[in-house]
Amino acid sequence: MTQDPVKVVHVLGTLDRGGVETIALRNCRAIPASRVEQTFVILGPHEGLLASSFRAAGAEIHRCPLKPKVTFPVRLWNLLCNLRPDVVESHVGLTSGLVLAAASAARVPVRIARMRSEGDGRRDTPARRLQRALLREMICNSATDVIGVTKAALAFADPPPHDRRYRVVPNQVDVDRFRFVRRVREPGASPVMGHIGRASAEKNRAFLMEVHREARRRRPDVRLSIAGPGGVEDLTSVAPRVAADPSVHLLGHTERPEDVLSMIDVLLLPSRREGLPGVVLEALASGVPVLATDLPGLQELADRLRGLHLLPLCVGPGSWASTALALASTSESERALIAEGIRDSEFALSPDDQWWRTVWTASR
Repeated sequence: MTQDPVKVVHVLGTLDRGGVETIALRNCRAIPASRVEQTFVILGPHEGLLASSFRAAGAEIHRCPLKPKVTFPVRLWNLLCNLRPDVVESHVGLTSGLVLAAASAARVPVRIARMRSEGDGRRDTPARRLQRALLREMICNSATDVIGVTKAALAFADPPPHDRRYRVVPNQVDVDRFRFVRRVREPGASPVMGHIGRASAEKNRAFLMEVHREARRRRPDVRLSIAGPGGVEDLTSVAPRVAADPSVHLLGHTERPEDVLSMIDVLLLPSRREGLPGVVLEALASGVPVLATDLPGLQELADRLRGLHLLPLCVGPGSWASTALALASTSESERALIAEGIRDSEFALSPDDQWWRTVWTASR
């Protein structure tokens, strides 16, 4: 007898371009609707730029704005009672406490909190600490699973000792889409530094302009390519004439990050906060070395993957520029080894990978 598909509701802020949304869209396209029906509940003020792509992949989208917060749990409970899902998977950090409490009240069997960042970027005030403690307690009381992309991301949920619901499941990269292609470069060719990421405070893209300035003092022909949505106001705040600078290429939003990676020699990621950024895995799978901030989650990756180099932001743009230029000259043989390291790791997405069976079908 044919079994009805599992009904999964994902809760996100918006469906804009980002690591979480990219993975979710990939899963929508890859997992047959006959096995899993996927619905997305959006808490932000708008659906997001990728909403049409999700609908084209067969997903339903509903809005349940977080504000006003006082009525949010009741509004979400009512929506879940109408949708009657088998699974609620929440991707909104500690706010997942509110989401999963509503899901528990709506008698949803499987309630998953996905922890994707090692912090929330908010000031550490007494009121904020109290709010975090309450939300962590709600997650602990309501979740059937708490999954972090790294140990550092999971630690932000403050797991109780020996609680097996809390575990690490890393992001994975499509190594068939992102793969090493040997390039023929002329001796003395201009090095190209690159960045792929949205214009948000935690990505710290303004620091790229300082690094580029320092790199040009050492190597005047160096170029910088920046791709990502959200405009360029964060860049023009420190480099007002960046749009007219011929050594800087502002590529904007891209649907094909693999094309950007094929054009650069080193990827820069000066973030102030991360979890397990997919762009790092994509770059390494393409054989592109990465220079990133020495954040806890990235330190976990650097211990296990070749080609990921870390520096603190406090060493300044000069040290970043010198290291970036050195990495840009990485040999083709070393680039091949970097890509091979990803293919042989747990971070490589297998075409036969059906991890969702064990998590989403637990209610069956």
